[in-house]
Amino acid sequence: MTTEPRGLHAPFSAAVLRAIPMGALLVGDDGRVVAANPQFTEVCGLHGVDTSTGAPADPIADAVTRLLPERDAAALRSLRGQFVRKAELRLRDGRTLRRSRQPIDAGERHLGVLWLVEDVTEQRRYEADLHRHIDTLGDLARDRAEFAARTSHELRTPLATVLTFCELLSDPAGGALDEAQRAYLDTIRRAATRMQDMADGLLHRYAEAASGAPPSFAPLDPGRLLTRLVHDITPWATRDGVFVALDLPGGGPPPLTGDADQLERALTSLLDNAVKFTPAGGTVTVTARPCDGPGADEAPAPPGWRITVADSGIGIPKEFQEEVFTEFVRAPNARRGGYPGTGLGLSVVRDAVRLHSGTVAVHSDEGHGTSVEVWLPLGGPPGTGPA
Repeated sequence: MTTEPRGLHAPFSAAVLRAIPMGALLVGDDGRVVAANPQFTEVCGLHGVDTSTGAPADPIADAVTRLLPERDAAALRSLRGQFVRKAELRLRDGRTLRRSRQPIDAGERHLGVLWLVEDVTEQRRYEADLHRHIDTLGDLARDRAEFAARTSHELRTPLATVLTFCELLSDPAGGALDEAQRAYLDTIRRAATRMQDMADGLLHRYAEAASGAPPSFAPLDPGRLLTRLVHDITPWATRDGVFVALDLPGGGPPPLTGDADQLERALTSLLDNAVKFTPAGGTVTVTARPCDGPGADEAPAPPGWRITVADSGIGIPKEFQEEVFTEFVRAPNARRGGYPGTGLGLSVVRDAVRLHSGTVAVHSDEGHGTSVEVWLPLGGPPGTGPA
């Protein structure tokens, strides 16, 4: 006749353990079983081993130990102990069990130990497969980045040659051109220039991804950067009949902390898109102002810069105003209109803004222009601002 362990109520303990989904074994301080649920017997493969109330716990430990490789057997020599322990055990049959040991105390009196055991074989197999797939996707992304960067680099050489010969042919010293020849030459130059811009976009986009170089944050003046970028794009815009206006604050506004290369690339993409998708006679307006951030009412946002690039161009259909931030996605009216592009411009903007812990929003109506609003915090992302 077995004796019920003192200090722990066996029938109540057995009822509680049966409600636990994982295997559970409660061992009293005298080394005997208080209660064990059927899940414990099943997960540990203890069929034929006595796990009833009052049975000694050591035979159970021995049975479980025989399931383990010799190097791990010491982990379960005893089912008695007074310390919290958690571990995963790899069984001889290939399964993986997660077990934990929790002492049961009443004040300073030690009553016993609760063992919990769970079969996590499928979970670990799933995690291993997931990590393998992630590694494979990472390799594919790096291969794609290297291929795109290499291809873009190879495209730029012949395009540079085409543009060079365009300049040579347009030089009056080489002989006068009639009106039709000048028109053909202008068409070649525009097409080659746009192809070169596309190749440059791919090159910058994927060369950076392939290199894995970390961003470099430093104070910069957004007004000065925008002034230079607008100055650079104005000749192209004027040639296409588009007027570009820049509205900046005076009085030495505060600088922001950012990666100059990333921000220059993002703002250049915004300006390029605005000019490209605006017909002759249209306007592009660039506005920049220091301001408070777009935080929630209960959490005031830090100060930052709001930069807006607005145009009177073809606009973006409402159903595409979020999707156009995805790589290689272009709105249908841009594709129908024959506008060149890779669909990378706004994804570059999105990534740069995220890098700086900022926000970007599009306000547009098809046929009535587009306004892209970027907010960037003065201090940059957490940990990059001034100490």
